[in-house]
Amino acid sequence: MPRKLARSALLDQPGLCFDAQAARRELGCDARNRPVAICEENLSGYIHNAGLHGLMGPEVARRLHAVFPDARIVVFIRNQVDLLRATYAQYVAGGGTHGPRRYLFPTEHRRGALRYRYKAPGFCFSHFEFDRLIAYYDSLFGRENVHVYLYEELRSDRAGLLARMERELGVEFDLQAAPAGRRNASMGRTSLWLLRGVNLFTRQSVVDKTVAIDIPGWTAMRHAVKAVLPSGRPGQCPGAILGHDTVAYARARYAASNARLARLRDLPLARHGYCLVPPGKEGS
Repeated sequence: MPRKLARSALLDQPGLCFDAQAARRELGCDARNRPVAICEENLSGYIHNAGLHGLMGPEVARRLHAVFPDARIVVFIRNQVDLLRATYAQYVAGGGTHGPRRYLFPTEHRRGALRYRYKAPGFCFSHFEFDRLIAYYDSLFGRENVHVYLYEELRSDRAGLLARMERELGVEFDLQAAPAGRRNASMGRTSLWLLRGVNLFTRQSVVDKTVAIDIPGWTAMRHAVKAVLPSGRPGQCPGAILGHDTVAYARARYAASNARLARLRDLPLARHGYCLVPPGKEGS
C-alpha cells in the first residue's frame, strides 16, 4: 500500500470519528484477492511528539485490529541509545534548532501550559519502551501473529534475518533487487550544529523549535546545506552527540523495559547492546 493511502485511511480521522468499514473501502481491501502489506512508521506514533503523549500507538493498534483482525504484525526495534542519537539527528534534519538536552527533556525547559505533556506533547523517553506496545499488540492479535525483529541484525546478519522473515512470514524477498551496501548515515556533531543555525530561518518542519525569522524560500536553502554537510564517522560514540550523562540516563531508563521484553521474546538483546540491567547493578 502507498504510505499516503495508509495514512489517510488509518491516521487522519480524529479519535471518535474512525470508521473501520470506511477505512477498508478506502484501502480497497474487499476488492483484492491477495494480502495487503502496509509499512508506515507513524503507525506507532510520531517520534517527535511521543505519539501524542503515548496515545496514538495503542489507538492505531485498535484501528488496525478493527480493519484487519487477522493481520500479522511486524515490528522492528533498535538499541535505544543508538535510536536516540538517530532520532535527534532526524529532528535537526527536519528543521530542529534545539540542542540534544533541550530536545530530549522538553519539560525541563518549558514554562506555563507547555510544561504539561497532555497539553503540548514533545519527545518522551517512554516512546521507546518497546515491550509495552508489543505486549498490547500481543493482546489484540495473539503473540503468534506479532513478529519482532532487531534492526541491528540487518547489519550483522542481513541474509540470515531476511531468510528467517521469509520463513516466519510466508513472504518472498527479491534479494537481488535490494541494495546491499547502501548506508543512511547520520550527520556528525559539527554538521548538526551548523544545520541548527540554518534552521533558525524557517518555520518548517518540526514544531518544537526556535525561529529567528521565517525567510520565504529558505527551506530550499536548508535542504541544499543539508545535502553537502558531511556525515558522522562510522561507529561514532552516541555520547559525542547526546552527552555522556544522557547516554547513562538512557541506559538506566530502558533497562527494566528491555528486561520485560526479554521475557516476552527470545531475542539477542544483550548481544546488540540493549541494556538489560541498570548500570552499576551488573553481577548483583
